[in-house]
Amino acid sequence: MRDMEYGVSTISNRTFAAADLLRYFVLRSRRGNIFNLGGDLEFFKQMIVSGDRDALLSYAKQSADMMYTLYSGFEKGVTTVALVQGKCIGGGLEAAVACDYIVAERHSEFCFPEIQLGIFLGMGVLPVLARRLNKHDYEDLCHSGRNFSTEELANMGLIDVVADKGQGEQVIMKWIKKRYGALRSHQTMSCIRKSAAQLSRADFHSGLESWVDVVMSLDKRRLALLSFAIDKQHAGVQ
Repeated sequence: MRDMEYGVSTISNRTFAAADLLRYFVLRSRRGNIFNLGGDLEFFKQMIVSGDRDALLSYAKQSADMMYTLYSGFEKGVTTVALVQGKCIGGGLEAAVACDYIVAERHSEFCFPEIQLGIFLGMGVLPVLARRLNKHDYEDLCHSGRNFSTEELANMGLIDVVADKGQGEQVIMKWIKKRYGALRSHQTMSCIRKSAAQLSRADFHSGLESWVDVVMSLDKRRLALLSFAIDKQHAGVQ
């Protein structure tokens, strides 16, 4: 997650010449079987044990800022696209949802497992999900903690384009090429849609204090589950 934040912030802080030449930004992973496994759980545990609430809140704010940067198109009108080609978990799924579009390969898996630890989604994207999903799908995705397939999220309307395994990049290139002739119109319609949603940076920060309070109050049983989740996260990236 930290690598993703660094990459997004680097582009966000860059000044683009010639009327901001960046038009599309594709968020993807270098690992074909993993998009993102979520937040830094080991850091969470360290902050809980040490009682460092301020450090955890700072982490949450940085993550929420990254989500808003993706959601707002770097505040430059950039169209953001998430290319998911494997496991997309927790904060990784929040980052994908924050993008304008999600292109996912059929074999990909999605999950918000936070509820299993007694935690809710804390990186700022709940307001986006609340506006994009009906009540049933919102409850299922955010409250169940179960795994979802690409097809399931496509049926919910969260995934915009489904690609066969290994074809995601090619599909995105064709999709961008098809839209490029009417780029300004597509960008304008996207801006109108976002304006209607009325989500600001403050909305992405709205639940952070409560999220930190919940995380810092995890009991021994939840901490044991967190340790187990850390082991799974480490195993997933090996």
